[in-house]
Amino acid sequence: MRNLGSISAVVLLCTGLAGVSSAAPVSPVSLAIAVDGVEAGIYDETQIGCTPGAGESFTCAGSSSFGGQYGMSMTWNMTFDADPVINGVTAVTNLSGSPQQFTLIFTLPTTVAPSSLMGGGIQGGVTDNTGDGATISAPAGSALYTALIDSVLTQQTLYADPFSYNEPNAFQNSNFTAQNWGTPIPSAPGPAVTTNIRIRLDFVLTGNDSASMTSNFVVIPVPEPAPALMLALGLVALAARRKRA
Repeated sequence: MRNLGSISAVVLLCTGLAGVSSAAPVSPVSLAIAVDGVEAGIYDETQIGCTPGAGESFTCAGSSSFGGQYGMSMTWNMTFDADPVINGVTAVTNLSGSPQQFTLIFTLPTTVAPSSLMGGGIQGGVTDNTGDGATISAPAGSALYTALIDSVLTQQTLYADPFSYNEPNAFQNSNFTAQNWGTPIPSAPGPAVTTNIRIRLDFVLTGNDSASMTSNFVVIPVPEPAPALMLALGLVALAARRKRA
């Protein structure tokens, strides 16, 4: 797994890593982090605290402190499933005194053929830690939530620019409402998936404040008709044509 951020420079403190099982999770998931467009690192399933779960489902949970280099701290509790599904909660605190843009990308390798049904959503909130209010907003030309397949193909965005949400009260927190797509999830027609599905969380957060988001992306395959069913449909069509003749 390529790691663009030095673990010695970016101190990664994943909770429970000492007790992580040596058994590999179902898929080599990853978390990529960028702050103000600068890559903080790309971390594999071991580094983000993944443990195998029941069947083809597993959870990745932990926390990280990036200190002065990137001015952020982060916790996450994400569930990945080979169905495929990405679902969970992510929280970030901006440790700098100024607004910063945070980009978090969760990737689950998978294939879905020949076509798919998709859906997902996001909800979250902000907390004022300094007494002067807190704001989360979508970066210019981006969105808080983007569902992608095959690394680059955007399927849906939610809370797109110019979205902005403010908690004006000192030392208070409040939540923005959920936005969903492909409801009932999943029901939006989608293409085949050849390499992976991704959730990208991209947001600007005011200095010394915190934000948390619950997000998910669900994909299921749409199977091709079985040969027997195709044959039966063909016979029905043939009988109908003969009857009309």
